[in-house]
Amino acid sequence: MIKVYDIKNRVCIVTGSGRGIGKEIAIKLAGEGGKVVINVRKHVDEGEQTLKEIQKLSSGILVKADVSTEEGRNLLFAKAQKELGTPEILINNAGVGILEPLGNIQEKNLELMFTTNLFSPLRLSEKFMKDSHGGVIINMASLAGITPFPGLAVYGSTKAALIGLTKYMSLEMAPHGIRVNAVAPGVVKTRMGDSLLSLMNLDDSEFSKKFTLTGKLITPEEVADSVIFLIKNESITGQIITIDSGSTQMATDYFR
Repeated sequence: MIKVYDIKNRVCIVTGSGRGIGKEIAIKLAGEGGKVVINVRKHVDEGEQTLKEIQKLSSGILVKADVSTEEGRNLLFAKAQKELGTPEILINNAGVGILEPLGNIQEKNLELMFTTNLFSPLRLSEKFMKDSHGGVIINMASLAGITPFPGLAVYGSTKAALIGLTKYMSLEMAPHGIRVNAVAPGVVKTRMGDSLLSLMNLDDSEFSKKFTLTGKLITPEEVADSVIFLIKNESITGQIITIDSGSTQMATDYFR
């Protein structure tokens, strides 16, 4: 019988949760009875809307903080601790994706993506390990960290590094009672996903027909479901779940 990790009444931090995948993860956690910390960097209006939905299901707070900075990370954990209690679930969802081909990569974008997509989850997870008494960490990776996409060399490299980091974290954090896993989605029906399809000059149905086995785009809700699964199953750690609608099984290239 699989042992289930109960989310009810646990304090859950979800970075970058004003919209998209982060928002859906936060709502799913609240639906499981978790006390959710919503985090946004600048779009407070989006965070407030997410919080309204959370509070229909459970308790929660909104923290405006840039988690790519030490100050922002400290603020996030301090407010979570003060208002809800010690965090036991951390979802490292905040990320930045910028399409830039090799030879045209701007230094500021290079620094931004590595700081946000890799260094921030590392430092947040270290703080979680020191401040908590065990729990679960889920890192939001990407299919771009597994399969190369033209123009996403830096973004994909940060996500590939995050996948590697997930495995190391699972090893070194196990003595602290912490399980660590990751989810690597393909093209998801979000603002970022829509931008990618726009660059490919494809609409949802055209992309789905040409590049997936399921004939549909991934939804944020489906990604959130996989996060809940990884949190609940206490026998899973150090693993990466890929959600790609079967696209990696096809002998095609996204940009051809």
